[in-house]
Amino acid sequence: MAATLQGGRRRDGREGTGSFAVIDALVARVMTLNIWNLSGPWRQRRDEIVAWLGLVQPDVVCLQEVLESPDGRNQARWLAERSGSGYEVAFAGTAMGDHSFGNAVLSRWPIDATATAPLPRSAASDETDRLVLHARTNGLDVFCTHLAWRLDDGAVREQQARALTDFVSATADPSAAVPPVLVGDMNAVIDSAEMRYLTGLASMDGRSVCFIDAWEAAGGGGAGNTWDNRNPFAFAEREPSRRIDRIMLAWRPGSGVWLSRAALVCDVSLTGTFASDHFGLVADLSGRTAAGGAGAPPGGGAGA
Repeated sequence: MAATLQGGRRRDGREGTGSFAVIDALVARVMTLNIWNLSGPWRQRRDEIVAWLGLVQPDVVCLQEVLESPDGRNQARWLAERSGSGYEVAFAGTAMGDHSFGNAVLSRWPIDATATAPLPRSAASDETDRLVLHARTNGLDVFCTHLAWRLDDGAVREQQARALTDFVSATADPSAAVPPVLVGDMNAVIDSAEMRYLTGLASMDGRSVCFIDAWEAAGGGGAGNTWDNRNPFAFAEREPSRRIDRIMLAWRPGSGVWLSRAALVCDVSLTGTFASDHFGLVADLSGRTAAGGAGAPPGGGAGA
């Protein structure tokens, strides 16, 4: 699974209903990873993350637990620069001691606009302020977030999920060809109340939404655990293995863009250490077009 998305841009020829072929053309490849701030062997882990960025070649990368120091040094910007992929970086964080702790979006394309919104805070003493970061890039509305981490904080995550969808609804461009993409460390399994709300299986406060989960739609089976006790950094916490990191595409009838493939990343060591205490996820967003270029899909992944 780890190496199935390596290299260039993906196109799958399929037979159309008429006399011409149609192609699932890549719109964007999106990757997410909670980078575990500076914990563990960060200097070795950061090289591992760079190696994975080179292997997977994502167009957009969403990172959580990113730290920025008082002198402006930022983990996401370091990774972007060392990747050599020319990523632009958007970052937003909240105060954690003398650092800023938050989320980042890296994009191969110019980032045209950004916005942030705070999320409801857990009352737990070992929690911190949470937020959602929006970046508009190449016609994509990307939302990167990180929900409350405690296993017993489901009620707070429900509030955060509602705040997330309110922000997406208020901020995303309704005329964009690609529906909003919601990405991050949700700290919630797929059948939790908060995820049932986000995926359209339950309402909350009289409101319902629907985001398609990439692993559910295109993961090819298996548990897809992103918190996995095969990872020694995760095993040290003695928590159950589970899938808590997400890439989701808002459902919009007739949009012509869908999640065509999803896979785990950072789930094996390439350089001698794991990238984080989390495994990451990558997903391809595709659109259908006639062979020969007519009706090219929106977005347009690099080299598509």
